[in-house]
Amino acid sequence: MLKVVIILKIVKAVLFYLWQFTYAIVQNILGLIMLAIYKSKGAESEWYHNALITYIDKKNFGGVSLGMFIFINKSREGDQLHDTKIHEYGHTVQSLILGPLWLFVIALPSVIWCNTPYFVKMRKEKGVSYYRAYCEGWSNECGAWATKERFLTPELINKGKYGKPMYPNRSSRKDIKGRKRNK
Repeated sequence: MLKVVIILKIVKAVLFYLWQFTYAIVQNILGLIMLAIYKSKGAESEWYHNALITYIDKKNFGGVSLGMFIFINKSREGDQLHDTKIHEYGHTVQSLILGPLWLFVIALPSVIWCNTPYFVKMRKEKGVSYYRAYCEGWSNECGAWATKERFLTPELINKGKYGKPMYPNRSSRKDIKGRKRNK
């Protein structure tokens, strides 16, 4: 049984890398270039679900994913770091799904949503969650699904699913016969 599990993990990893470096080649080449730049400056990296996370020292930066290459602000710690890993890995999953379209469907809208002064001001003044944008909310769903990990910070728990709670209160949901469920 253990041999089967090991073989399945190897097959999964091979398929992951094969898919990343064929269907999602463009963003992975950009990620490799960015990795080379930051590694030359002494950045540290670690593996996370077959993706490579590199910690960079950059102010006003949370994280970015380019295919299987994830870059996270090295000042993030604890629950915030945990949640950023899941979120950025979600963008890696989106890259697997969308391939070359990822740059236009996810990356460009994400950069605009994150950096345009109009949207930054709107999020601050109206209390709009960063994760309300489809590309960011979907990333949270993909990351949580793929890693099987739960978000820990209040921002992601309460507003991580398109600005709504990631884990709705199960006790208010009803079963198939219309009865209230127990937690």
